[in-house]
Amino acid sequence: MERFSLAVVGAGAAGLMAACQAAKGLGPGRVALLEGGPKPGKKLLATGNGRCNLTNLHMAPGHYHGDAALAAPLLSSCPPERVLGEFAALGLLTRTDPEGRVYPRSLQAAAVLQALWGACEERGVVLLTGRPVERVSPQKGGFLLEAGGGLWAKKCLLACGGAASPRLGCGGGYALAEGLGHTVTPLRPGLAPMKCPKKHTAPLKGMRARARAVLRQGGRQLSAGSGEVIFGEGTLSGIVIFDLSLHLTGPGEVVLDLAEEMTKEELMDYLCQLQKERPTLPVRDIFSGLVNLRVGQQRAKALGLLGEGPLSSLTMADLGRAAQGLKEWRLPVEPGEGWDSAQITVGGVPLAEIRVETMESKRQKGLFLAGELLNVHGDCGGYNLHWAWATGLVAGRAASKGGEGC
Repeated sequence: MERFSLAVVGAGAAGLMAACQAAKGLGPGRVALLEGGPKPGKKLLATGNGRCNLTNLHMAPGHYHGDAALAAPLLSSCPPERVLGEFAALGLLTRTDPEGRVYPRSLQAAAVLQALWGACEERGVVLLTGRPVERVSPQKGGFLLEAGGGLWAKKCLLACGGAASPRLGCGGGYALAEGLGHTVTPLRPGLAPMKCPKKHTAPLKGMRARARAVLRQGGRQLSAGSGEVIFGEGTLSGIVIFDLSLHLTGPGEVVLDLAEEMTKEELMDYLCQLQKERPTLPVRDIFSGLVNLRVGQQRAKALGLLGEGPLSSLTMADLGRAAQGLKEWRLPVEPGEGWDSAQITVGGVPLAEIRVETMESKRQKGLFLAGELLNVHGDCGGYNLHWAWATGLVAGRAASKGGEGC
């Protein structure tokens, strides 16, 4: 039977970071990295549209949800500078955009995978691909892993990833964690498009519009943000919509303000001046100087501002309706269907069952958990990958202590 000091289950972001850190302390041949797929890092390669948004310099607990309060000490001990320092030590240079999002300098997720897996190889990590772990059982001072044959390890680190994007990973870690005494909160897709009736979105398929978006459900405002909204065939997407989706659990509405930098009064002044300066402008183009042309025309149509008639034909009431309609576009929404289009998993193993200073389980000595498996999820913008790096780094280092003598 194969024997190791540490078995890391899952070769995604958290697993690669954990294995890399643990092998640095344990030495060659003592860390096994088990991956159910044929290669490591498949989901990592798809992050950030293949560019891999590593972290965000505006890191703060407010960008996290779930057990965010319990996660705060770990996030404080592993700020972006520490994570980026680890990557710099592996030779990976980075660049930062104006919003604080950090990417590899090459803008290639493959460069991140190469840095991590290259370091794992150099430190003697044993990669076992095509070995999905079906069960982990405490046994004889360690753990027996059933993964295409038996494998024993003194310690075990679960970094199996979540249920999102199943074509890129299996998400089987929740069952493994439950089998080892942990609970799992209800799971649902996160950072995903929202469903919206096609009559609202189909005419605008492929169009983008900058807006302030407010999510309301049951008469309450749940969340709000600004950014680019992308219209699809029965869907709304874009970073701001993805962030709002974390809070949507049933039917609700998104209210879009397509002129967020203007008050309603300022918008009315603009429309009155436009009517004065361009009285023959077709009514359908009333919003042409404000928003995406097609979005503006469809919005004018929906507000009953129709035809080839001139702007001079509109009354003050018409202009008021136009201003109101641009500032408050109410769209009914529902959570997106299925896991395929989701970027992350909402829910997981409660952080109260973990010692966050080491990521070791409170339920099972020698067991560590990291990454998306836990009940912590972040906004778009590098926050979820940062959580993977931070938890993998802490768990890998902690698991390597006292791990000799397999």
